[in-house]
Amino acid sequence: MNNIKNYFSILSIALLIGLVSSCKSGGGTMDSKDALSSFLNGNEDIVTFGNADLKSILGKVDYKNLPKVGGLIDGELTTLEKVIDFDSPAYYAMQGPFEKDGSPAVTYAFFQIKDGEAFETELTKRGYDVIKKGDINIAEDEYYAFGYKNNLAILVKSNNEANYNELIAEAFKKVENDESGGKIDEILDQKGDVVLGMNVQSLYNTSSTDLTKLSKEKQDELQAMVKDSYIQTVVKFEDGAAIIETKNFFSAELQSRMFFKSEKNAPILAKLGDGSPRLGLSVNLDMKKMQSLINDYSPETMKELSKSMGPIAQTTLMFAGKEGLAALFNGQLGFVMLGDPGENGAMIPDFNAYLGVTKRGNNIASLIADFIPEEFAEVSISDEGMTVNTQSEFSVKSNVKGLNLPEGAENFGQSSISFFINLDGLDLDDFDLEKGQNLAKIVKYITFDYDENGGRLYIKAKKGQENVLKQAVDVLLEEFESEIGQMPI
Repeated sequence: MNNIKNYFSILSIALLIGLVSSCKSGGGTMDSKDALSSFLNGNEDIVTFGNADLKSILGKVDYKNLPKVGGLIDGELTTLEKVIDFDSPAYYAMQGPFEKDGSPAVTYAFFQIKDGEAFETELTKRGYDVIKKGDINIAEDEYYAFGYKNNLAILVKSNNEANYNELIAEAFKKVENDESGGKIDEILDQKGDVVLGMNVQSLYNTSSTDLTKLSKEKQDELQAMVKDSYIQTVVKFEDGAAIIETKNFFSAELQSRMFFKSEKNAPILAKLGDGSPRLGLSVNLDMKKMQSLINDYSPETMKELSKSMGPIAQTTLMFAGKEGLAALFNGQLGFVMLGDPGENGAMIPDFNAYLGVTKRGNNIASLIADFIPEEFAEVSISDEGMTVNTQSEFSVKSNVKGLNLPEGAENFGQSSISFFINLDGLDLDDFDLEKGQNLAKIVKYITFDYDENGGRLYIKAKKGQENVLKQAVDVLLEEFESEIGQMPI
């Protein structure tokens, strides 16, 4: 029972910080998106920021019809709607450095309240003591605090001991800055169920990495390179699909150092033989540019790599000199897994693989080939690369038709990094899936593509007419109910 009470207490807090409004400035109010934009202006400690449209997400889950908890959630929303507007996303910012578990040093949430007195009454009902510090009202808990002024409220949560009065006062002072404009505002204007922006410069400045061991000259170069560089991520839950798209807003200097190669003719396909693959991975990199980046900013990487290799590989890498990996590999890598389940539902997969090497990299290819038993796979090495096939009928030698790519994977191999997995027709009940792994049962296929401009992860559900988020929640609830049924009472 205590766990249930704690659950709904946490739920109340989450809803309270998340369900916000978009009232435009006027009469002493400040739009929460504009407040975040101003807060971010010149704030070099904030690593990630963005918004989450919790009202949209809850609607897609069809929360009112959730068994056992739907009515409770609906009642909580009805109560909060009296003091908080629901019609726009929650805006947030996370301050570095991040812990190993991914938690930020400080989290900020910005939301709009309808009426200060009504909001204070609601906080009091929930056990908070509201005090006034200047023109800011503050309600503090052991782990977080609310501050509100006029129609704007800011929640602050610190991972360490913190003076919340000071943090809230500083936050309200920062929202009086001019709006950030530029790339930050472009990211904040994006529409999606979840929008996340990452400040690459702030991530670099607040992280403890070996980059701090570089010379001052190199560190200054890095600072100039990552300045005004951001990564945008937009998550959308749609009927029949979940989509995660990233877009790079890099400086010209950083963009010029990217080593991703995309080719519309997908040359890797001709090197992966025949067959109908269930899974595929392809990589196409500019090795010279990648090695140049390693030499300039991560020279220890080559030393560590050399230590992990055998004597032959170490010697080859040593003679490669500054060319490093570029002297051995041409940047192309491909792998496809083939096979269909038999009558018993089991599947013994076959695969085709390709590793692109240079003439000087032939020793590495031969070394790899020595570890592959002849009875397991057929290996072929040329000046261009090494191919591995577990079945000769699928090898490049018999390559007449080429790969028969499944639905969704039509563009496989065109991007610098491509991946797909197709689960259509597989009976996953025959697999020993545990807990959250059962989510795979709703998936038809997954594709991922990435190049120097960003990437896209697409998860296609088997049911195309129902929101994918609701399908996922239904599976998780079924697991949860099953676990409860197995508990001794």
